[in-house]
Amino acid sequence: MKEKNKSDLRVGVFICRCGGNISDNVDIEMVKNSISAECIVEFENLCSINGKKAIREEIISNKLDRIVIASCSPISHEKIFQNYVNPLNPYLMDMANLREQCSWVHNKDEASSKAISLINASIEKVKKSHSVSPIVCQTPESVAIIGGGISGISAALSIAKGGIKAYLIEKESTIGGNMVKIGKVFSPVKIAEECGLCLLNPLINDVAWNENIEILTNSEVISGSRQSGTFNLVLKQKPTYIDGKKCIACGKCNELCPVNVLDEFNEGLSYRKAIYKPFSQSFPDSYTIDIENCIKCGSCENVCKMGAINFDDEEEIKALNVGSVILATGHEIFNPSLRPEYGYDRYEDVISQNELARIMGVNGPTKGELLTLSSKKRPKRVVMIQCVGSRDEKPDGHKYCSKVCCMVALKNANLIKHKYPETDVILCYTDMRTPGMYEKYYKHCQNNGVRLIRGRPGEIIKNSEDNLVVKVEDTLTKEFIEIETDMVVLSLAMEPSKGTVEIAKLLDVGLTEDLFIKEAHPKIKPVTTDISGAYVCGTAQGPKDITESIMQANAASSKVFELMHNGIELEPFVAEIDKDLCTNCGECIDSCKHKSILTIDNEIVIDPMSCSGCGECLRACKESAISIQGNISEKIYATIDGILKDKKEDERRIIVFLDQIGYTAADNIGINRLSYPSSINIIKVHSINRVSPDHIIHGLKNGADGVFIGEYPGDLMYEKVEKKINKLKDYIKEQGVNPERIQFSKVYIPYFTGLAKSFIEFDKKIESLEEPFFKKGSSKNKEC
Repeated sequence: MKEKNKSDLRVGVFICRCGGNISDNVDIEMVKNSISAECIVEFENLCSINGKKAIREEIISNKLDRIVIASCSPISHEKIFQNYVNPLNPYLMDMANLREQCSWVHNKDEASSKAISLINASIEKVKKSHSVSPIVCQTPESVAIIGGGISGISAALSIAKGGIKAYLIEKESTIGGNMVKIGKVFSPVKIAEECGLCLLNPLINDVAWNENIEILTNSEVISGSRQSGTFNLVLKQKPTYIDGKKCIACGKCNELCPVNVLDEFNEGLSYRKAIYKPFSQSFPDSYTIDIENCIKCGSCENVCKMGAINFDDEEEIKALNVGSVILATGHEIFNPSLRPEYGYDRYEDVISQNELARIMGVNGPTKGELLTLSSKKRPKRVVMIQCVGSRDEKPDGHKYCSKVCCMVALKNANLIKHKYPETDVILCYTDMRTPGMYEKYYKHCQNNGVRLIRGRPGEIIKNSEDNLVVKVEDTLTKEFIEIETDMVVLSLAMEPSKGTVEIAKLLDVGLTEDLFIKEAHPKIKPVTTDISGAYVCGTAQGPKDITESIMQANAASSKVFELMHNGIELEPFVAEIDKDLCTNCGECIDSCKHKSILTIDNEIVIDPMSCSGCGECLRACKESAISIQGNISEKIYATIDGILKDKKEDERRIIVFLDQIGYTAADNIGINRLSYPSSINIIKVHSINRVSPDHIIHGLKNGADGVFIGEYPGDLMYEKVEKKINKLKDYIKEQGVNPERIQFSKVYIPYFTGLAKSFIEFDKKIESLEEPFFKKGSSKNKEC
């Protein structure tokens, strides 16, 4: 059907009072009297069922062509309102954010004026919107789960029981991950500790016997790409030098091996042989050879009656084509050597919680006996130090809380008090964090005699009697204390594993500032990454306990089922090629950092699954054969015009371009009720790279006092955008415009306070600047 002219379009504006969240700070009547639309409706809660009915009734009765929803953030509610505007195309609707970025950040007078500006921007934008349809891609019914810990195992089982093929990929020689080493686990309901392996082993057995699960140990993903709903992975599988089908795990080879190597399973507190099983219940249930330490004496080969040992075994390269991936790459532990004040490298009896767990484990180096490493005697006192590397502002530290350390320390302290009640156990803590049902366990430990001192120790030394002394300030009593002890246990921070960072880089999956896998939205899109079809669970996403890891694994599995059943539905704002204009020169292929442009049968095509709509290929194409669906560029121009509409001479208006990450950070400013100047007008774009120099110049020419561009440094296009902005500054300086009117800034979701500060500082800077700058109506400048 032929599109109407812009002047003939009938636009409806729906203003939500949001239960007072908006109407208490925005003069709704003033706003309604200041905007122009064919239909203006005020409603208490537009996102309710009655709101949905009201919107549809007005669309039909007023024959509306475009819709503006003036309510809360599109980050949380855009999909809801896209469904509500049916029978209109969902992309003929736009949202003006009157709550997070207006009512919650400005006073009433400022918020009311700002609301008018935001609504006008949305009205102009939807007039340029075209009807487009989501892109749906069907995917193969198979999943690669990368990481064989408790979250990966749980995800594999859930998926396999749903009839979908699962590949469980683990870089070590056995599945099980960190949970196999922790000894005891605790329940938030039962005031008791249970054997971790007793809980894990049935799951390992279920995985081993499930026909829909293929376990690939000693395997790493070395490359990966995504095309049209399929992840193409290449794996490198290291040799074990033992045929797992022939090995019966009799152990005779192990008995004869002359080589002793520090045992990783026991945290280096005991030794293993060069031919070994990681632990007794490991799977695959066969031995493996540590070729780096093996001296190839032949003893094992001679004694093996099954002929299972093969020193000519070579690594294999395998290709997998799957419809989805689940990232369960786990975590690592903070290096205690980075805190030399605690003497981890100097004093044998300063250990980690993981090492204590192995010492207390019945299959550990001391068979469960609590003994010091130096004297092999039972300690009379144990001091535990919390937050080593967590909540830490020092270099190499982590500002975040590792979430489980308090409970892990309490568990191990309680185990000691239960088995050795005469041993004095002291916890030095920053703040005890035992949420929900875990508070019961906390009280239980205190009742058992575990002592707590609020304060982080400054250092650990040895006194003249060669005993450890912990120096700490009790922040409750304001007293400095020196505690003589036999053993010190450090609760070390959880941090992202190297495997997490590597797989994110291979698959172009976004990372948080702390280098964990980033969720698309932590509230409404948990376990979903910014790559369609890729999900995350467990400690690859951030610090968490076993229970939460399993919950996330099940959630990721449910998202996979949705994907396999319905296919992937993508936003339509991706690049497309006009075949009549394309000359197959290949310039666009070289320009695409997302690797979404490829050649198939001598024809250049764009994979919508991996295209971000950043628009870099448009600049590379000399034939102008590539465009972005959805009329993106014209909508940006129109939004700028709407923001600057009816701007007064003495009024300051600053245009801010933010992508999803920056926009979420801006929402967080409002959610936390911080403020910034009402001159700040935010435009959300799919990619900052879609903002061209011409858009910025257009804004400055038509009355914008400044332009602020914010981008997350982890974005693939970050350096490209930064160079483009620097080049633009040089250009406008030649035109007599102060380049300080343009600012490019890093943005992070958690550091929203920094973004608010940047807005305030930029507004003050703009206020202090004098002319010249582009005047409204000045002649068009050449393209930068």
